[in-house]
Amino acid sequence: MHRATGPFTEHLPTHWSNFAVNHASLLNLGIISSKPASGRKRKDAAKRTLVVTGIARSGTSLVAGLLRAAGVFMGEFMHEVVSEDAQILELARHRDLDTLKTLIRDRNACHDTWGFKLPTLHAHLRHNELAMFRNPHLVIIYRDPVAIAVRNGLSEHFNEIEAVAKSANAMHSLAQFAHLADCPALMLSYEKALTFPNLMIDSVLEFCGLQLDATARGRLLMQVQPNRPEYLAAASSTFEGHIDGILDGQLYGWCCQVGRLEPVRLELYADDRLIEKITADTFREDLASFGIGNGCHGFFVDLNRHRLHPHSVIRMKIANRVLELDNSGCTLGSLREAVSA
Repeated sequence: MHRATGPFTEHLPTHWSNFAVNHASLLNLGIISSKPASGRKRKDAAKRTLVVTGIARSGTSLVAGLLRAAGVFMGEFMHEVVSEDAQILELARHRDLDTLKTLIRDRNACHDTWGFKLPTLHAHLRHNELAMFRNPHLVIIYRDPVAIAVRNGLSEHFNEIEAVAKSANAMHSLAQFAHLADCPALMLSYEKALTFPNLMIDSVLEFCGLQLDATARGRLLMQVQPNRPEYLAAASSTFEGHIDGILDGQLYGWCCQVGRLEPVRLELYADDRLIEKITADTFREDLASFGIGNGCHGFFVDLNRHRLHPHSVIRMKIANRVLELDNSGCTLGSLREAVSA
């Protein structure tokens, strides 16, 4: 009987060993490696740009962390815990492609192989725009959409049922992006990566053209840790806000995302009916004096045009999330009336 050997069997857990010997070709490792349909060879094939992507909360931080631990330059200004390149994220998000091309040239000059992590890459760049990068190699990690939805519910306060559908749709779009991109791609299952971490590491290293000794490779294995406390703390969004009362016929209050200066979008409901969408971006000196962001987190809503009665129940929700502001859910008549200065 032929005995199965090689990198896909030598690192299998003990209880899989007999199975691997007889059924190695049937074992689902959750790894797909593909080459471009064009089959064309690129110049400087040994020099690569490693593009790590996937749906948000799918495990991209795990892969980017592995590459950093392997010595790959993944960015100068990093969101450390999630190993995210702040420069490329902002340039891609704002579609500043000229500046991005300049940054790419600078990094090519300094590094033979370098990379970056950009979740939902397909939402920021077109598939043919990957040609801006020198010999791009896509590393895409997929995760169970239910797990993604639960994580988004816990960390981002999204509706979990809606998040499942959005995750599934985003995965389809990302798969189409990878199919159209004229570059090598490595697709990984997050769940299988946790089950077979050695195999996942071997696949990533081979695909990325990286060679490590046993000691360095052992350090990579230590990176495969789901639900790290520092990740959970850094990757969670926290909001604060309050409906303060009524001033000159206007409902007023404030809301901000802790640690962020961008204004928060809000939805105002009266008796469970959406009556207005607003942005909490008005400057209030009292907010600034208390150190709440930059002070530009207040809101004022003219209620006169909505013809509400005192018994109307007022709710102020954060848009696209399941969170409500403090004092939300009270009747209009019970809100404190402020006096103009």
